[in-house]
Amino acid sequence: MVDAMLQANQAWITMFRRIPANLHDSLILGLTTGAELVMQRIVRLEPDFMIIRGRLSGTQDAGRVVMIPYEQLTYVALTYVLKDAEIEAIFGKSAPVVVIDQPAQVADQGGAPMEVPPIAVAAVAEPAAVSVTAVDGKVPKKPEQTSKAVLLAKLRERLKEAK
Repeated sequence: MVDAMLQANQAWITMFRRIPANLHDSLILGLTTGAELVMQRIVRLEPDFMIIRGRLSGTQDAGRVVMIPYEQLTYVALTYVLKDAEIEAIFGKSAPVVVIDQPAQVADQGGAPMEVPPIAVAAVAEPAAVSVTAVDGKVPKKPEQTSKAVLLAKLRERLKEAK
């Protein structure tokens, strides 16, 4: 049981290490409670938990330090739209689905053997050790924030045109 949990934790750590640092502030972490955390950056990845700087979704409390046990994570979403080439640069090419046609023998919780029907699994592709910067030689950038004064000037202009 402990080994399975450590393997799951290591899978999260490996995934987070694949994501380039310039995309960390575009990540949303979904928790088992239903809450979402908006990440600014990863501070540390420990074997049992991660430490991030971020905020709860729907709040303005940016910059909070949050410690999250990996078993509380349900998903990670990226708010930035990635092109297929960028996804492949981070995670590697997707592999074709392989059908395992032989039933597997596993033990149930009581230790009694039980048969698992054949399943389809994706063959594991080795991840590319490339960051998003390698795609077209450009670093994806977030859109620049427009100042409040510029927005007000545009709004006033549109109101004048509407009259």
